[in-house]
Amino acid sequence: MASMRELANHIIAVANRRGFAVTHLQLQKVMFFTLGFHMRNHGIDDLAEETYDIPFEKWKYGPVVESLYYTYNRFRDQDITNEIEGVYSPEYIEWDDNIAKLLQIDVFDLVKISHDLPSWADYEDDILSRNYVDSYTLPEIANDFAI
Repeated sequence: MASMRELANHIIAVANRRGFAVTHLQLQKVMFFTLGFHMRNHGIDDLAEETYDIPFEKWKYGPVVESLYYTYNRFRDQDITNEIEGVYSPEYIEWDDNIAKLLQIDVFDLVKISHDLPSWADYEDDILSRNYVDSYTLPEIANDFAI
């Protein structure tokens, strides 16, 4: 069954299979962009809805799935794949090439791009002031990637 945790494990598995490093910050951004690119091509379909079982929060460095942040933040800026193999999920096979491309982009470039999207930029002052901001919705993410 698709889930955000399963997507994170899949990204780590793809990184291991293809010889890429992945940090916990990078994992969060790759999850966000992978889901967004899927919706650009397929809209909010069953796979997107099933996967998005835990919403991204709007944090200082862009979208973050809080529970996964606390799972992987112990690695800090180190490569997660040194200790974790991940679990490859065939339901995400069509996402593998996008995942590999995203893993090759500097994570702070991904952060910058996420900040330029309306779903984050429209709330920047509140986010940076640490005021409460609603989580990302699937339609919000889909709209970001329809641009």
